[in-house]
Amino acid sequence: MRIFGAAALGAWVMLCPYRSSAQSASLVFTSTTGVATGVAALSATPSAGFDEEIVLNGRLQTGPLRVTALTSVSFSTGLASLGRWSVFSSGQTLRWSWPAWSSRAASPDTLASIEIEELAAALSGTLAHTGFRIELGKFPLKWGVGKAFRPSDIFKTMDYASLIPASKGLPAARLALFPSPLSRFEAVASIDGDSTVTAGARYLTALGDTAAIAASGGRRRQTGAADEYSGSFEGQIDAGIFTPYTELSVRTDGSSAYAITMLGSSLAAGDVTLWLEGQASFGPATMNAQLFLLGTWKVSELTSVSMPVFWFDDARILSASALAQFQGILDGRLDITATGRWLSATTPPGFLWKLSAYWTRSLSTY
Repeated sequence: MRIFGAAALGAWVMLCPYRSSAQSASLVFTSTTGVATGVAALSATPSAGFDEEIVLNGRLQTGPLRVTALTSVSFSTGLASLGRWSVFSSGQTLRWSWPAWSSRAASPDTLASIEIEELAAALSGTLAHTGFRIELGKFPLKWGVGKAFRPSDIFKTMDYASLIPASKGLPAARLALFPSPLSRFEAVASIDGDSTVTAGARYLTALGDTAAIAASGGRRRQTGAADEYSGSFEGQIDAGIFTPYTELSVRTDGSSAYAITMLGSSLAAGDVTLWLEGQASFGPATMNAQLFLLGTWKVSELTSVSMPVFWFDDARILSASALAQFQGILDGRLDITATGRWLSATTPPGFLWKLSAYWTRSLSTY
C-alpha cells in the first residue's frame, strides 16, 4: 500500500505541475470607528450609537496553494447595535455575538460580535492540459452578473447590510475547471447556518471580447421545506459606454414553479458611472418587483460620491442614500452617509432616517 501510495502521489505531481513556485504573504489590519444618529422605528424618538470594528485580512500564496482568512470583531451601542442586530440571521455561519442573536429577541443596547468571514484553502494545477482549482472552507460565492439582484444565485449569498450589496461567504467546497482561457466550469456544494445544503454546477464562457454567457443549475435542500430545483441563464454585453446584462432563473419545488428575471445596465461617462437594475418574480398568482439605481462620481483622486436607491414593491419601501468618501483624512478614509427610508405600506405612511460618519484606517504589516 505504501508503494502504491507513493506511485500515485508521483503520478499526481507529474500530471499537475506547479504553475508557479512564487511565495507571497500579506496581513492587513483595518479599524473602523463610527457614530450614527437617526430614527429607526415608527413613532420612535431620535437616538444615537457608537460602532467599532477591527478586521484582520490575511493571505498566503506558496506555489499552487493559496490560503486566505478574514476575521472581524465589532462592538456597538445604541442605534449602531440595532443596525447590526437587524441584519443578523440564523443562516449565517461562524459568527458569535454577545448577547446571542435570536429572531425573537429585541436589539440590545450593547452588542459585541466575532465573525470568521473567510477561511479557505485553494489548490491550483493542471491535469490533462486542463487547468483546475479546488477550494475548501468558507469563502464568497458569486453566481450572477447583477450588482444588487442575482436570480442565478441559488446559494442566496447577497448581503444587504451595507449600502451597496456584496456577496457573503458560506462553508463550501468548489471544483473549478478551465478548459480554455475563455471558459470555466465549476461545481459547488455549500451549507449554511440553517443546515440548508445547496449544490449546483455552472458553465461560463466569453464570446469574443465583448460578451459572456453562463448557464447553471442546482438543488437546494432546506430543513422543514420541499427541495427546490433551479435552472438559470446569464448574459452580458460590453457595448462601449453601455454594458447591458440580464439573468433568468426558473425554480420549482415539485408542486409549483416560478421565475425570477433581472435586467440591468451600467453607463460610464468620464468620472460618472450609473447602474440601473430591475428584478421581477412571477408566480402562479403574484408578481413582485424591485428596482436598484446607483450613481457614483469620482470628484477627485481622493473624493468620491455614491447614491444608491432601492424600491421594494412588495413591501412598498423606498430607500435612498448618499455616501461621500474622503481619502487621506488622518491617514485613513472618512465616510459620511445619509439615508432616508419611506414606508408607504404603513398607516399612516412613515419615514425613517439615519446619519453616520465612519473613519477607516488600514495597516499592512508585511
